[in-house]
Amino acid sequence: QTYYTQPALFTIGYSLAQLWMSWGIKPAALIGHSIGEFVAATIAGVFTVEDALTIVAGRSKLMQNCPGGAMLSVRLSEEAIRPLLNDKISIAAVNGPQLCVVAGPYDEVEKLQRKWEAEEVICKPLHTSHAFHSPMMEPVIAPFAELVKKIELKAPALPILSTVTTKWLSDEETKDPMYWAGHLR
Repeated sequence: QTYYTQPALFTIGYSLAQLWMSWGIKPAALIGHSIGEFVAATIAGVFTVEDALTIVAGRSKLMQNCPGGAMLSVRLSEEAIRPLLNDKISIAAVNGPQLCVVAGPYDEVEKLQRKWEAEEVICKPLHTSHAFHSPMMEPVIAPFAELVKKIELKAPALPILSTVTTKWLSDEETKDPMYWAGHLR
């Protein structure tokens, strides 16, 4: 269940980072995907850990209330997948030159899976409850941005590589609630 999983993922990621730092291993820069970027931002001082937990718990609660969906890892490039996208299904992650994740309603993802399996393209369903980072998350973007607006956002003390833009986060982006809400999509 998303409501429990995402706060647990945040807690584990944050705890591991703290452990490594207690051993003297200090990051020069940070990166993290999805909830991991919230961990990175917390380590960099954008949020306090208390505020980050509030944000992550609120985010997971909003996402939990979205309709269920599916995610599928596929060994194809973003360029090969893009022509098959529609208003219901999207690329949720580009994990490598030939490795992406698509997300959307169960029936749409299953249709793509059958197509790719027939073409002998390697694909594997992910064990998720929802179609994260897809159009199915659109209804929770505005409410989540409202939650983030209540939190004091600071410029990062360490550079953070954005997994949304693939560029270094600017101070303006880290202080923008819509940047953090955009992670949902």
